Amino acid sequence: MCQFTRLSDVSGESMKTTALISCFVFCAQFGSSLAARPLSERLAADIEMAEHSILASLVVHKSSESKSLCSQTPYACVGADGAELGLALIGGSRSAAAPRHLVELSRFRMDGALSEDYKCYLAAHGNSVAQAAPKLDAKKLAGQCMSEFAAFKRRAGAAKFDVAPENICNSVADIQRSLREAVRLANAGGECDGF
Repeated sequence: MCQFTRLSDVSGESMKTTALISCFVFCAQFGSSLAARPLSERLAADIEMAEHSILASLVVHKSSESKSLCSQTPYACVGADGAELGLALIGGSRSAAAPRHLVELSRFRMDGALSEDYKCYLAAHGNSVAQAAPKLDAKKLAGQCMSEFAAFKRRAGAAKFDVAPENICNSVADIQRSLREAVRLANAGGECDGF
């Protein structure tokens, strides 16, 4: 039951409690307005952030400055990499657009464990990936990657990343090959370690 009290009747301790409760109510209302944002919008924002994380991680790790990063600063390499987390977020997303975004990642030059995880997510998404891949334009994806890479370097400002675009972005031919491979993997289906 709520009880209203005049401020002149409130002691110092209950004033603190009243202030805390008011703050809590404000935060709850503010938070609920953010949570009220449609799920589809939140998922789209998550996917956009994940794609940027993948790009940023690829650029940083392929830059010559980062070659000694882990040996000089071990904390820099503890835990999962931003690209791995971004891929996991897209690969595991409930968004109806996630399979298309997953296939669109073919614009990035991935290698090693990241590439293997990518293939597993493609296979796990099956039919939705098989349907999305043929609809994508490899030339458009190559251009998108080049634009994203240029924008990343502009935003980086003073930080210099000595990475050539072809070390981050796949060529049109590579993307076409990757799209065909995505369809093959999706049609074959199957599970990968832990997926």
